[in-house]
Amino acid sequence: MNADNTQKDLQIIAHIDKLLEGVNIAMLGDRKLFIHKENDSIKVYDSICPHQGAILHCDSINTGNNTQYARKVQKPCQEIYCKVHNWRFDAQSGNALNLNAKLIELEAHRDSKGNIAIYAPALHSSVAPATTGGGTLKNKTHCKYINPHIKITLHGHATLEFCYKNFSLLCDPWLVGYAFFGAWRTYPNPVIKPSELKPNAIYISHEHSDHFHPETLKYFDTNLPIYIPAFPNGRLEQKLHDLGFCNVIVLPFGKRVEIAQECFITIYEPASLWNDSQMLLEIDSFTILNINDAGINHRILQAIGSVDMLCASFSPGASGYPATYTHLSDKQKISIYEKSRVATLEMLQQACKLYSAAYFLPFASHFILNHPKHLCYLELVRKNTIYDVENFFNTQQHNTTKVIALLAGDTWTTDTDTIQRQHRNTNIYEKQVIQKFITEHFSESEFNMYYPNKQQYVFDKTKVQEYFINLNAIPEIAFCEDMSVSIYPDSNAELAFSFCITNGKLRMLDFLAASPNLTINIPSEILMYIVIHNESWDEATIGYWCECSRNPDIYHAEFWRMLQAPYYLKSTTTKHLRTSAIGTQSTIADVLENLGEQGHKILARYGLYCLSCDKAVMESIELACKKHGIDTLKMNRMVRELQAHDMSNYSHISIWTSLHR
Repeated sequence: MNADNTQKDLQIIAHIDKLLEGVNIAMLGDRKLFIHKENDSIKVYDSICPHQGAILHCDSINTGNNTQYARKVQKPCQEIYCKVHNWRFDAQSGNALNLNAKLIELEAHRDSKGNIAIYAPALHSSVAPATTGGGTLKNKTHCKYINPHIKITLHGHATLEFCYKNFSLLCDPWLVGYAFFGAWRTYPNPVIKPSELKPNAIYISHEHSDHFHPETLKYFDTNLPIYIPAFPNGRLEQKLHDLGFCNVIVLPFGKRVEIAQECFITIYEPASLWNDSQMLLEIDSFTILNINDAGINHRILQAIGSVDMLCASFSPGASGYPATYTHLSDKQKISIYEKSRVATLEMLQQACKLYSAAYFLPFASHFILNHPKHLCYLELVRKNTIYDVENFFNTQQHNTTKVIALLAGDTWTTDTDTIQRQHRNTNIYEKQVIQKFITEHFSESEFNMYYPNKQQYVFDKTKVQEYFINLNAIPEIAFCEDMSVSIYPDSNAELAFSFCITNGKLRMLDFLAASPNLTINIPSEILMYIVIHNESWDEATIGYWCECSRNPDIYHAEFWRMLQAPYYLKSTTTKHLRTSAIGTQSTIADVLENLGEQGHKILARYGLYCLSCDKAVMESIELACKKHGIDTLKMNRMVRELQAHDMSNYSHISIWTSLHR
């Protein structure tokens, strides 16, 4: 036990004699823990999924309350899983069974009497309160008070507008056209035109085209302040500058900023390592946590405390998985969707309980597939509606959260707790209604504005293979799974090629792999667009344009994360870089002094808001990560990313030095 893990911080969760072989469950307050016993060996895991923060489950478990356990079945359980995205873990090793990930293991201590204890603060990591740009973060418990007069309007999908006095904040505007190469459209349709909106500021959560939508943004004044997260890759900032916006405000994760009188925002990192964000919005005495589709980050709970309203996406279907994966049967796909649908509702209620939210606003799932070619997927996809969310919350015992169920054009007023609704039919979610809507409203000419022209983006095998070879210059490749991949442009074997990744090195194969771990069929014009414009592969996969097959059925999370959008822009050529001195034992001060603003961005992206921390000089990266609840896998990623920037020998001005002279 570390010196700072004092005896008073240890909490007994079980006794060795009361544990059965396999997985046991213990409760520490409201927090569920898994205890795996194999003979005399004990491992303790948190019940939080390392992906998006959902609660993990185990079917055949030995259950009980602290030290009293009872066997449900004779065979010990060895598997823990997440219902939301079907991540499955081996309880003995903690390793994932169908991807490269690990359970969050907690350090277990056994005393001379056989009591099993854990270091309790590890469950509630010491995330510092948001660094302020004025005022202090409100951390209140709910009491009877009159809400300030705020109007919250859902304009469509993930587009929310918050109006307070004479100030309007517009979030993730997508009000015209399509997204994901024309695959998605908002549903129901927005009732307002972007030219009719006059926001004072815009917030964009991440790069996906259903949140960052260039065609919608073109309607707004380029002098408008646009707040975005400080993703280290700078892609979103550059894209906004390319559109002509000259007042792009890049906010570090965890920094609280006043954007108007009595209005503050703080951007936080997601639970996962994907490029995403969530925003805490404080308006007068009313607090709103916009999780969007970033999942639950349990690490930031102590920084935020309770909130008045939680906003989050509410349905599966925002991905081509499992519908476009050909190794799965239709029956398997439907089963995955059904489990995910229910688990998503459970996760949302869990989030509302976690933050003691008085209100929940379901949003960011108001879309349908747009192209008639994709109508076949309607038979497979199982989505939640806002009415499903309402029914689920209303039927849960001890539920104290009210669902604010809005559709496009609806407005909720906080002080009167009233909704001004648009008139519409109640059957909009029926399958035949959606099918008819797609067939009648699909516009080929408008679709072609978003879909790459095949004559313009002619397949070039040499250029595509060079693109993949150049992935060797991306630091994330060091974490990539050993795997073989075959790419079939236009599902054409004559155009196909294969490559393999071994020990973090990608090399092209001079033959077509007979049984690769991953097969991707993709329209050649989309592939060429990705290669030429360095576009995120998410635009193709989320858009249902790729058909994939896995052999075996293992999700290659590291591979897909590398293709999503690297945290720094791809180099066009590989090159030898000097060895970096940064490692796990480097101090935070060393990082900030050497890498300046870029180092701060990377640290903050992983949850270390260290610029204003007096202990930064003394703490190593390893110690800081442990204190802030960052697991070893994420720590190693962060160090690798810091090393890459250090090796690139960027010219930085040290923020650390300037602030601490």
